[in-house]
Amino acid sequence: MAAALLALTACSAPHRVAHVSSAPATTASPAPAGLRSTSRHFRAQVLARVPNDRADARGLELVGDLLVENTGPVIRAVAPATGEIQAQRTVQPGNGTALTPAGLWRTGAGAAVLLDPRSLAERRRATITEESWGLCYDGTHLVQSDGSTRLLLRDRDTAALIRELHVDTREWSTAQLGELHCVIIDGRPQVWAAVTGTDWMIRVDIASGAVTADADLTAITIAELPTGRDQVIGGIAAVQDAAGELWLTGRHYHHRYRIGLQPRP
Repeated sequence: MAAALLALTACSAPHRVAHVSSAPATTASPAPAGLRSTSRHFRAQVLARVPNDRADARGLELVGDLLVENTGPVIRAVAPATGEIQAQRTVQPGNGTALTPAGLWRTGAGAAVLLDPRSLAERRRATITEESWGLCYDGTHLVQSDGSTRLLLRDRDTAALIRELHVDTREWSTAQLGELHCVIIDGRPQVWAAVTGTDWMIRVDIASGAVTADADLTAITIAELPTGRDQVIGGIAAVQDAAGELWLTGRHYHHRYRIGLQPRP
């Protein structure tokens, strides 16, 4: 996978981190979270941070041993441990990236675009009407956020809309769900959703819409230098062979972070 990507032609959470360490990325999506299912409240522990170029991250996915990062009009493969760009391609702007058996989906600008996960070349596209803020794959469906408290479940092969999931946000009544990361907890598909404009993520059960956990991301955002009003979580991906660890970055962030989610009272 990495060799194929290297062969590409380079183209023109509510409010609130430092050494660099090496960690390969995973090939599966979604990845088991490895977190105790009895825990409902977590905090982010920063394990490493890697310098970033303040790109406008709008999706992060693991493909082989590289991170594929969606930065709007450019999608690129980067080395997790160094942040070095291995390959990149100019594409139609969009938000959200998800790896499925059909390929690598991106959504935005009225279309869902399926890319080859190795070459990043476009395979096909489908028209969508809903706004896209985040995307992930739960093992059965594409899960899409649109900046509201609902999630859209789509066919993994065609991106056709199957149903809407209304999240029970009694404690998060004004939440705007953004970047997504699908996980499996005790065999049940769930999704971590960044609450846009805050320092928090919430975990949602895809079958019921219930909020099953939350995570305080203050450890990342309090040390990330302010970079403007669009400084929000823009990428979440799993760490290969490291259960319960995530790669996380934000729109215009100076760094990409490797974090662990630790239970808190």
